Amino acid sequence: MKGLLQVLGGVTLGAALGAGIYLLLTNEEDEGFLSDLKSLLDEVIEEGKRAAEQRRLELEQELRGQRMV
Repeated sequence: MKGLLQVLGGVTLGAALGAGIYLLLTNEEDEGFLSDLKSLLDEVIEEGKRAAEQRRLELEQELRGQRMV
C-alpha cells in the first residue's frame, strides 16, 4: 500500500510540475491550456484505474493461494 501511495504521489507531483512548466513556457490561449490539462488529468486518472485494477487482481490471486494452504 505504501508503494502505491508513493507512485500516486509521484504522478501527482509530476503532473503539477509539468502543468507549471507548461504555463511558464507557453503563450497559448487559456482554452488550449485547459483542454490540455483536462487531457492530462484524464490520462492520470486512467493510469490510476489501471494500476488499481492490476493490484486488485494481484491481491485476489494471493488470497486464492493462501486459501489453498
